[in-house]
Amino acid sequence: MEIKIIIQARLSSTRMPGKVLLDFVEGESILKLQLQSLKELSFPVKIATTTNPKDGAIEKFAEKNQIELYRGSENDVLERFIAATQADYIVRICSDNPFLDVVSIQEFITKMEEGVDYISFSNHHGIPAIKTHWGVFAEVVSREALLKAHQETANHPEVAFYREHVTNYIYDYPEKFKVKLLEAPKVIRNRDDLRFTIDTPEDFKNMQQLYQIIKKEGSDFSLENLVKTADAHPEIKKVMGEGIARFSK
Repeated sequence: MEIKIIIQARLSSTRMPGKVLLDFVEGESILKLQLQSLKELSFPVKIATTTNPKDGAIEKFAEKNQIELYRGSENDVLERFIAATQADYIVRICSDNPFLDVVSIQEFITKMEEGVDYISFSNHHGIPAIKTHWGVFAEVVSREALLKAHQETANHPEVAFYREHVTNYIYDYPEKFKVKLLEAPKVIRNRDDLRFTIDTPEDFKNMQQLYQIIKKEGSDFSLENLVKTADAHPEIKKVMGEGIARFSK
């Protein structure tokens, strides 16, 4: 069983262009922090970006860090993932999440051996973690499920939506796939008020502040410490709340 980690990245974000390569902390970008975290795992990593000329900077980043790269469709992200690797299972990571929970990835992969098509956490409403504002969890999906989703969305009235959002078709139609949603860790399961993902300059600055506080305290970036530190700083929670109210997931 071949497993590959694919980081989905591009620079032409409408809300904050270039965010994944900007200096997030001490000269390191979000992409760089993710690569450092993923060293804890033994699986190969590849970045899947677009053929947009702007994403040449991501290609240079990959070359500098000796990371595999694939450049494909900008809008058909599902097709990009299918073309990026022949691996049996893909760990999908969004590049706008600096506080990646690596521990859960190993758990997902272990459970993936049960033959499921898709696995991740869900919140207390049963909503997949990828559709929350948490921004800390990856998702694991089988190549077969992606191929099936690609084929079945070809004539779907919402084809553009399902091609842009790689795994939505899979968990929107669970009767067609073997979907396994695990309960998210208790510390975050019921927390609709937390937002660690980065979409805007306000998010970026807020997460920089959170990172600096945790580092200054000499703590690690575990899920527990992220939640505890956010809860202890009303100014951080305020910006999180504004982002949650502003953007739907």
